[in-house]
Amino acid sequence: MYFGSPLYIILLLIPFAAVAVLRLALCKRSDKTTEIVILVLMLFNVLQHIFKHYLYPQYRGREFSIYATAYNMCSVLILIGPLVLKWGNRFFKNFLYFVGSAAGIGAISFPFWFFGVPAEELGWDFVRFYLCHLLLFVTSVLPLVQGLHRPERREFWQIGAGFLLALCVILINDVIFVSMGYSFYNIEGDIYTQLNQSNPCMLMGPKAGFAWLSGFLECFSLPVFLGQNPAGCYAPILWYALPVYLGISGASLALFTVLERLYNKTGRDI
Repeated sequence: MYFGSPLYIILLLIPFAAVAVLRLALCKRSDKTTEIVILVLMLFNVLQHIFKHYLYPQYRGREFSIYATAYNMCSVLILIGPLVLKWGNRFFKNFLYFVGSAAGIGAISFPFWFFGVPAEELGWDFVRFYLCHLLLFVTSVLPLVQGLHRPERREFWQIGAGFLLALCVILINDVIFVSMGYSFYNIEGDIYTQLNQSNPCMLMGPKAGFAWLSGFLECFSLPVFLGQNPAGCYAPILWYALPVYLGISGASLALFTVLERLYNKTGRDI
């Protein structure tokens, strides 16, 4: 089984090793050079995401699909990366770098799509999954460790707000593309059925296998958002918006406080 195997441990360490190697290679380079390197890696990740049906064997013969769009959180982060790096304000940079770091390493640490799969049977789909999340993590962490972006404690609220904004983008994206006929694979039915079954980031409601988490989130949500309404359905995003925002904001405040002091103490990058 891949999860917990020696291969899993090695692949979990590679993202941190990649950051360390790039930091060492860029330590005496200008900020402009560092930005160019990060931008190139981001653009490569964007291209492999949008054109995955041309690049990976498991997608050959298929046309453009919803999976090449901003259909979940990691895809949103990948697609906006180059834009935020070049032209984004502090709000979007805070969101991209911190959520991107967490999402990238989180997906690699808990690849539940591959739980129970023998290591020798992972195949090309795992290669695609690992590569895109590796690049997402590396390109999100580098601007922070290289000092291109320095968080300030007063901006802690921006991470949770950016996360909820991204959920809205995902919902709008998926509604648009499903209505255009770009259905999620192996899911049939109307727009609501497809969104409810695919349920990216659990924005449509609790997902099977995560009862421990959804039960905790529901403790801090209003009943009207939890199916106790005329429609009898969980309210998209609103059903867990408050606890998610408060949880992310609390963690961000603690992290930003530590990082701000660390940056101020060193007077340069971490």
